[in-house]
Amino acid sequence: MIKGIAIHILRVFVNGEGKFGNPVGIIVDEHKEVSPKDRQKISTYLGFSESVFLNNVDTGEVSIFNPKREVDFAGHALVGTAYFITKVLGKPITFLTCRAGRVLTWQENELTWIQARLKNTPPWHHEQLQDARSVDSLSLLPKEHMMVWVWLDKDKGIVRARTFAPDWGIPEDEANGSGSMQLAAILGKKLEIHHGKGSIIYAKPAGTGLADVGGRVAEEASMV
Repeated sequence: MIKGIAIHILRVFVNGEGKFGNPVGIIVDEHKEVSPKDRQKISTYLGFSESVFLNNVDTGEVSIFNPKREVDFAGHALVGTAYFITKVLGKPITFLTCRAGRVLTWQENELTWIQARLKNTPPWHHEQLQDARSVDSLSLLPKEHMMVWVWLDKDKGIVRARTFAPDWGIPEDEANGSGSMQLAAILGKKLEIHHGKGSIIYAKPAGTGLADVGGRVAEEASMV
């Protein structure tokens, strides 16, 4: 681990009680003092599905890494970063910029939202299972990046889901933002997704080729 680097840890897509959620590590590095190689080392060490290096607070320019490589886009990481800049640093923003391009963001009540083009999101596979028990008890885990899901209440748009990406260095993803965006677009419906052990994700289609994803964020800790 590289010493002297401040890492802010947030949990994204927590439930209404502030529990569960997918952790993201955020490192403010406006002077790019951390080399790309060391950024990857830090991200691998943390072991989160993604870590974010904030290159410019005012413009929301970020670099995103998973445990294996730098990535173009990550839903939960961008939601967490938008919350961090607006709520923790106290600098409200309306967009972020990652390798995939500009991503809109806004606050709505207690939720932080982003909107992005689906073509820029990772290529998740989605598989509908028979019932919630099948999702909860899944023992033969997918070898490739996949979200498994089932309707809990189709009329209300409530879904149960889990995500696995061992080929990306993520055995199980507690809360998958980009996969949720894709699922909302596939189903053409506003969704409330009960994901992982207890995380809550909100996602909805937003016009041709676009989708929104949002949720609650909780500050976890800071470490050096």
